[in-house]
Amino acid sequence: MTNPEKHDGPLSGSNGSQEVWHGDATDKVSTESSRAVAAVRAVDAEDATLDFAEPLAAWLAGDDWVTRIRHLKEMTDQYGKGLISDVTSRCIAIDQAVLDACQAGADITQVVLLGAGMDTRPYRLDLPHVAWFEVDVPAISHLKRQRIAQVPAHLRPHTVVRTRRLEQVSLDLAASLDQLRPMLMARGFDMHAPVLYILEGLVYYLSTPENRDLFNQLPAAPGSQALVTCIPAALKAYVNDPAVQERVPRFRVIAPSWKTDLETFRETLGDRWRITDEVNLFDHAERNGRRLARDPEMDREPRTVAESYLVLKAC
Repeated sequence: MTNPEKHDGPLSGSNGSQEVWHGDATDKVSTESSRAVAAVRAVDAEDATLDFAEPLAAWLAGDDWVTRIRHLKEMTDQYGKGLISDVTSRCIAIDQAVLDACQAGADITQVVLLGAGMDTRPYRLDLPHVAWFEVDVPAISHLKRQRIAQVPAHLRPHTVVRTRRLEQVSLDLAASLDQLRPMLMARGFDMHAPVLYILEGLVYYLSTPENRDLFNQLPAAPGSQALVTCIPAALKAYVNDPAVQERVPRFRVIAPSWKTDLETFRETLGDRWRITDEVNLFDHAERNGRRLARDPEMDREPRTVAESYLVLKAC
């Protein structure tokens, strides 16, 4: 498999020391991607017109990325207008889906987040009965632990884990997918209990065989579910259009990494998983009184290129 932790390409950046980001021999693409996504959530949370709080995201992203994303939002005139990024809209949608799946009295009491990056859900979502497992490459897991340990005093209350426990699994799925099951079990994962998997901004970086391999190997007791986000074929085709790439050079960087779209992903699941719900994130934002910010460099109807999230159930 290619690197499945490389989710969401860097975008075009919380005060505090940035020493952790320098001289570190990490996978720079994965690290920068995780920081960029955290910075988008942090900057959206600064907008008083949006009902969204992400107190740790700016610290995890770092000053440089927060500054870059803040400048981008200012340049595109998005502040104070109730506009929300697709990244933040996706985060809010998945938050609610997690809470719905793991509500008190539900059968699911363990969650595995694959490609966790700088996610903050164990510190934000009140799930005291849920065991939470984060899986990511060792470099990112280490950096995240380091940043959480270094938070300034005013952020320490936000580092209290609100799940039953939080386990970090440092694993490169690209090289060692077969180690996922034993490493989860070593940290208390119950193979016989249902689990909720979260794959946010991940599967479109995998080929069809890689997605099939991943979903075939995920431990899934009866009652297990998965939340998966994926891009539509229209967006994949758009960023691969040579004429579009000539006008928007950053798409030349993104396009080679996007291997799977929503239509092809549906064909990878085999007989172990089935899709029970599918939600366009543009529609989700509209239904909840939010409007997605438009990318000024894209000349497509936002709904047609919006990411969707799927609810999967184990068969």
